Amino acid sequence: MARKRHALLIFHGSARETASNAAAVFVENLKKQNNPVDFSICFLRGAEPTLEKAIETAIDNGCTSLRLIPLFLLPGSHIDEDIPAIIEKYQLANPHIEFEAGSCLVHNPQFIKFVANEIGEN
Repeated sequence: MARKRHALLIFHGSARETASNAAAVFVENLKKQNNPVDFSICFLRGAEPTLEKAIETAIDNGCTSLRLIPLFLLPGSHIDEDIPAIIEKYQLANPHIEFEAGSCLVHNPQFIKFVANEIGEN
């Protein structure tokens, strides 16, 4: 049976409406890229859906392979502790689900290339 893949883009979250609006616009722009994998966004705090709720929804929708992509610039407690603890909780409860977590953006070579290109823009 083929694995049903889903990606979760994890934002920090904010109670500010402008932050939620920016996330929604970001998602709409990503959808225009014709991604081969279904994806959704979630937040660690301050907005809905939370990471936990998004994982539960993906599992309820039959997801068997879940890639978590934190949209955090720098390493810190969210990358090193909070997200791994949430993954561990759900992995223990759902051993049939494959979880994969990305790192912060400064460790992503394509993000480094993006910033280098931005620096070179006139």
